[in-house]
Amino acid sequence: MPGTQNYESRTFDKDDSPGEALASGEAGTFALIHYDIWHRSTPNVLGQHRYMLKFEFMRTAAPVAPSWDNRTPEWIAPASFSAPIVRHDAIWEDTWLWLQGKIGGTAGLASDSSERLAELEAKLQDPFEPERLNAAYGLARNGRNGVERLLPALGHERAEVSRAAAYGLSAAGAEAVPGLIAALDSPSPHTVMHAVFALGELRELASAAVPAIIRLLDGSSEPVRRTAVEALGMIGEPAGQATEGLIRCLKDADVQVRFMAGLSLARLGSKASAAVPHLVAALEDENRYVRGHAAEALRYIGTEEARDALIDFLFSSRWCPTTTPASTFYP
Repeated sequence: MPGTQNYESRTFDKDDSPGEALASGEAGTFALIHYDIWHRSTPNVLGQHRYMLKFEFMRTAAPVAPSWDNRTPEWIAPASFSAPIVRHDAIWEDTWLWLQGKIGGTAGLASDSSERLAELEAKLQDPFEPERLNAAYGLARNGRNGVERLLPALGHERAEVSRAAAYGLSAAGAEAVPGLIAALDSPSPHTVMHAVFALGELRELASAAVPAIIRLLDGSSEPVRRTAVEALGMIGEPAGQATEGLIRCLKDADVQVRFMAGLSLARLGSKASAAVPHLVAALEDENRYVRGHAAEALRYIGTEEARDALIDFLFSSRWCPTTTPASTFYP
């Protein structure tokens, strides 16, 4: 469903939704999709087996400059374009600037009146998610004036209101950081989780938050710990503190925390060299994804110690890992 990567809730109730694009074709067809777009399988009307191979790609580093011949750095909405649900011009512009390496690039671009700011603040509680998102990003464009209205909504009892505010704060630049750090002390788990998410999206602008985020790794709920692990990898600095926290997460009781720790250490690259012995231990984890992400982290750290450990692991892995006394292979 094109355009739905921005939505948490399902806006359409029927399977046959207008604008749905079918990824179908003959054998050998290749489809490239955004993983967060709403997607579903369709009925097998032929009654034959269907096979496909999936490859997942992820960024290990955020953009620092345009990766294309960018001759018009300002956002210009396409002349012939129709949104599947509603227009999201502020979100699209923020994404466009993000691809150019600009964090919070739309913050301060607007100076709306007090009446307009109050209207946007009220729409943060709109029952229709697209309206909440437009309000949040609209407030983010107003810099400090917008942040002052987004922060109270971050602590709203309704998780969907808090989430929308977090998206706005993630686009509001450095002005949002002090308030987001203060929100980490909230008794509300969804407020804390959304604050950590926004800090991660602000990357190096949120480096002052790293000690407070590390403290969340002890005693917090699993969703909060998972979000904290991802944020540490995205903020990245100070690298020593982030690495120390992520090393602890490689031994977390929650498997998703453990494999997210590997991905975050991969993002830190050579700055996370202190984690190499702990990643080597994670290569023996019972979960295949933890093992795989630990191997990826060793690859991106790239020191001689990391490479030697990775090569040893890969040579051992070339033998069939599923052959056991209970499951042997006979020619």
